[in-house]
Amino acid sequence: MAQENLEIRKSAISGNGVFAKKAIRKGETICFMQGKVCTLREMIVLFDDDSKEGSDPLGIDDEMYIDLEELYRSINHSCSPNAFLRGKNELVALREIDGHEEITYDYSTTMDDNQEVIEKSGAELWTVECNCKSKNCRKIIDQFKTLSKEVQAFYLKNRFAPDFILRKFS
Repeated sequence: MAQENLEIRKSAISGNGVFAKKAIRKGETICFMQGKVCTLREMIVLFDDDSKEGSDPLGIDDEMYIDLEELYRSINHSCSPNAFLRGKNELVALREIDGHEEITYDYSTTMDDNQEVIEKSGAELWTVECNCKSKNCRKIIDQFKTLSKEVQAFYLKNRFAPDFILRKFS
């Protein structure tokens, strides 16, 4: 699926969201999340300068992030997502997605705390209240390790997480 088959619109979840312009098949690549690759330290500097919001970076390795471009930054979280991240930045349909349906993924599957580096920088771990309204809503978006063992097992068994999470937790 190409970027032109996605559009940013007002979301019932939060602010803007990304919606499919046509149906997407289960297992189909939706897009490759794009932006500037940065280290954790570089992202912390951007935050300290108030140049970026907390939801801009996408974790792609232990201390590497993509500072997402606007389209990809607008993809919202859901505790019952219809997409997942594979590899470093490939967004894939977890199930059939109807045309005009909002595309979501579970942000927690891309978050591993890097506690030592964060503490040295004086920054705080990013967590936020969840507003996804799904029947399985966890009420908070947090680190992968804070997910229930059942949810972790589901993501790991099915390989519905980026490579760095699969390596670390499998």
